[in-house]
Amino acid sequence: MNLKESLLASAHDLFMKYGIKSVSMDDISKRLGVSKKTIYSCVATKDDLIANVLDKHLEKDECEIKKILSESSDAIDEMVNITRHLITFLSNMTPSIIYDLKKYHPLSWGKIETSHFSFIEKTILENLNRGQKEGLYRNDINPKILSKLYVMKSTAIADHEKFPIEEFDRVSLILEVIKYHLYGIVSDKGLKIIQQKHKTFFNL
Repeated sequence: MNLKESLLASAHDLFMKYGIKSVSMDDISKRLGVSKKTIYSCVATKDDLIANVLDKHLEKDECEIKKILSESSDAIDEMVNITRHLITFLSNMTPSIIYDLKKYHPLSWGKIETSHFSFIEKTILENLNRGQKEGLYRNDINPKILSKLYVMKSTAIADHEKFPIEEFDRVSLILEVIKYHLYGIVSDKGLKIIQQKHKTFFNL
């Protein structure tokens, strides 16, 4: 691992654990055991560092989701596995990181809203189409509309003003969104699969 890769990995770990605003370049240099001058030979500013960390994180996240899509046995299994992935991600992340990005680093947050949310929307759209073909989702739903609504619901639960972290646990919010989503779209056949295969996961 070269210096820049080590820098991005260390910064990522610190941001995820403590949030972005509370982690200084001094903290990162101490973690790496190098001077700030050495860090600035790799990145121009903290904003630049955050953008690089985010690019790498989103690339990794999208690769992991694509792997889930290729390995899931059916559309419902796919959605459950994506949810597990999201829960693992949220469990390892300080709740303030989204707030920090939105307030202090709007360009980086904007990239998430445009690029990553588009990827998520496309993923959900394909899942809805798959579920209809497999007979697990109702045929009278509109996948294009629902995939957009899914992303809107996901962004809403990331809003600390609507869902204060002191009152709403992020993992519980994700589970509620997924249950709300799936129960609104599954066919009778799909409901049986949830009740038989995923009963424990959804605490049914």
